[in-house]
Amino acid sequence: MKEMKLDNALPVPTAQKIYDFIGRRYDWFGGFDSRAKERALELLGAQPGEHVLEVGIGTGKLHPQIYSAMQSGGITIGIDISGAMVRISRARNKSPVCQADARDIPFVNDYFDHVFMSYVLDLLPVVEIPVVLASILRVLKPAGSMVIVALTEGVDLASRALVATWKVAYAVSPVVCAGCRPLQLSSMVQQAGFKNIQREVVAQLAVPSEIIVAQK
Repeated sequence: MKEMKLDNALPVPTAQKIYDFIGRRYDWFGGFDSRAKERALELLGAQPGEHVLEVGIGTGKLHPQIYSAMQSGGITIGIDISGAMVRISRARNKSPVCQADARDIPFVNDYFDHVFMSYVLDLLPVVEIPVVLASILRVLKPAGSMVIVALTEGVDLASRALVATWKVAYAVSPVVCAGCRPLQLSSMVQQAGFKNIQREVVAQLAVPSEIIVAQK
């Protein structure tokens, strides 16, 4: 099957409306992505006293794990473009959560030790991805790290078959796939100016997710 065009993503306002509607239902998808997210949190390696930003916090289900790693003196903040997700996340988290656009993160330069982002870039038009990566790069401290999780291309027979089916469904209606489509992000991250890039792929129930770790 032909490689999926990366410029057919939903407009950002449309994706925002979808996730406003999904709300708490988003947690139902944990059977497909929980292992990738758990591995990404391991690679994040947040330490007590550090500053961590979660971009696209969603329902905030993962954020308590980041918060607990900080212990005293650390700061964890979550942002999401969806007002519904922000309200849900605030209800289940002690740390600050605000509604904000990942393309223009509302924090000062060189503030965060780590930025964590899961299943956000695979929603965005390809022209917006460098904008988000530049925004993350700006708010990271020198030598700070970013960890990304995103839907990616298949790595074995089962995951390749699922991704092929996913692409057909996406071509018919991106809304059916909640706006997500498979990406391969390493080259984009490198072009954005990140260094020491590492990539892992985790397949759960044949759904392949890539984990990118990179430094400023």
